[in-house]
This record gives sequence, C-alpha cells and structure tokens, in this order.
Amino acid sequence: MKARVALPLGALTVVLVGLGIALLVTGRRTAVLEAASEPPPPGEVWLPPGSPKLGAIEVDTVRARREKVVAVLPAQLALDEDHTVRVASPVSGRVRSLDAAPGDRVAAGGALAHIVSSDVAQAQSDLQRAEAALTTATTSLARARDLFAHQVVAQRDLQQAINDSAQARAERDRAQARVQQLGTGPTVGQEYVLRSPIGGDVVDRTANPGMEVRPDLAAPLFTVSSLDTLWVTASVYERDLNAVRRGQRVLFTTETLPGRTIASRVNYVSSALDPATRTATLRALAPNGNRTLHPATFGEVRIVTPDSSGVPVVPTLALVTHGAEAVVFVQTAPGRFAMRPVRVTDDDGQTAVVVDGLRLGELVVTRGSLLLSAEVVPAR
Repeated sequence: MKARVALPLGALTVVLVGLGIALLVTGRRTAVLEAASEPPPPGEVWLPPGSPKLGAIEVDTVRARREKVVAVLPAQLALDEDHTVRVASPVSGRVRSLDAAPGDRVAAGGALAHIVSSDVAQAQSDLQRAEAALTTATTSLARARDLFAHQVVAQRDLQQAINDSAQARAERDRAQARVQQLGTGPTVGQEYVLRSPIGGDVVDRTANPGMEVRPDLAAPLFTVSSLDTLWVTASVYERDLNAVRRGQRVLFTTETLPGRTIASRVNYVSSALDPATRTATLRALAPNGNRTLHPATFGEVRIVTPDSSGVPVVPTLALVTHGAEAVVFVQTAPGRFAMRPVRVTDDDGQTAVVVDGLRLGELVVTRGSLLLSAEVVPAR
C-alpha cells in the first residue's frame, strides 16, 4: 500500500507565490529586452546605458540671453605701460657686467648692470670740492662777523662773506643731489650700478658686456614690466565707434588659451582716428596673476552690452547642419536624443539666438552633436 504524502497548506501557498513572482519577473525582463531592442523612431538617437558614446556627449540648458555682442574686433595683448619702465644709463661709460637677463624677475632697486664711468668719479669729486669750499666759506663768514662786531671790517665785506657762504652751500647741495641721483657714495670711484626703479620682469635687454653707453642712446638698455596685468588693445572700425564706450564689458579670447575667456572692461577709447588705418584704439586691462597671458599674443575681443529681451540662446557648438537646415539634438530622456530643426540668428561665434524650435530650460547637446548626427535614424 503506497503511502500518501500530503503537503501542508502553508507550504503549498509559498510554492504558488514563488511561481507567480518568477513569472512576473520573467515577464518584466522580457518587456525590458523587447523595449531595448525596439528601434528608435526617425529623427532620434537612443544610446543604451553604459554606452561609451555617452562619455563623449555633453548637454547644456537653453538660457535667456542676458547680454549681446555689439562688435567683434581683432585684438592684441601689450605691456601695461602704467607699470613698465625703459631704463637708460644716466652716465657715459662702458658696461662692465650684466646682472639681469630677459625673463629674470627683479625687485625694485635691483641691480641690472655695472658700468665703469668717469661721470661718477666727476660727480663725487665735485661733491668733495663743494664741501671743502663750503667749509672755507663758513669759516670766513664767522671771521667776518667777528671782525665786523669789533668794527675792523666794513659792512660791505661782511655782506660779501655772507654771499660767498650762500653760493658755496648751493653748490654743495647741487653736487650732493647729483651724487644721490646716481645712487653712489661720497667716496670717489668709477663704478656705477644701473638699477631697476620698479619690481617686475626683464622683458627686453639691448645692453651687452663691453658696450659703450651714454644718456642719449636711442634705445633703452633694459625694459622692465610688471606682468601681473596686461593691456588688451583693439582697433575699432568707424562703423563700430557708436557702439563702443568706456565701461563696457569686453571678452578676450585667443587660440593660445582655447576654451578660456578673459573678461574685462573698456578703460580707454581714443578720441581721434589713426589717419592710416581709419580706426580708433580701444584698451582694456587684463588680469594676469598666474602669468598665462603673454605680451604680443593675438586674439579677438567681443564688446557686449546688457540685453533684457529674454530670447533663448544656445552655444554655437550645439548647431549642426543637416541637409539644408540647422538642427540641434534635444535630450528627451537619459540616453535619448531627438533631432530638432531650429532657426537661429546673431551667431557671434560663441552663442546663437534661437528664433524658433527651442524653449527655455530644454537640454541641448553641445559636445558630441556631430556624433549623434551620424547616428540619427533618417526619416522615411
């Protein structure tokens, strides 16, 4: 006789629930797989999670324009002439040694060169002679006063002694000022130390060892400039003059620093045009504390003014030419992008105004839009 095995009611319930959950999970997984294998509709690109292509895509939000570009001008960086000195020799002589080379940073009062000069010896000798003459004149004046008090000399002799003393003192003061100007001591010598009046970088040097120098040389021996700030200079065409004024924001870009924009404000606009180029000169001050900018670097400046129109703008990188129209890719969901035709205007090379096709707050692809353009499913 076969024994009957009866399952408890509770165990049977657990088995049935487990079978139901397994069927439910299997059904959902099948639905997910079917959805993943479903092709995207025309004009869209779907990238699965974990796709390496997602790492090459960046999105940005469509924003309202807050300022607009009124002029784009070629520009160049130049030395800040308010913090630049061109050092010449105040004495005639011969360069004995050089203490600074182009690229060196010097402190205020730092030595640039040592010059052997007879002018230095002459100035020190003049000072010693003037001091000796002043001592003699002072002694003579004291004697004249004593003799005049005892009625030995006339008033005229006393007045002459006073005049001689005053002239000797003036000559001593002149000789002393000359020696102080040269920065030398009272001891007679022929060495003059050429020093930098400001702290900064040596950006140019024409002096060489053994070179004969004099105060009237056409070119300075050293050019020292503080490179913490530079001038941004641009030539403003006649058609743009009415749109440019002091205080406006300028944005300087250069191929030397791709992806970086230096913001500043116009602090000078020349009141007269260059007769040769028919342009005015614009100038702004660029901060350069990290020394990434260099004089004579070329670039361009965009003159911007505030804009309260609220029109939507997108980065120029987001625009792709598809056929005969401009399109952007809008992110509709994570990994899903829809191609959308747009009409744009006022493309200044950085941003473009969207006249039709986008709304504020939507996410558009900036980097990787060309990749999506190659992947998009064409419309039938």
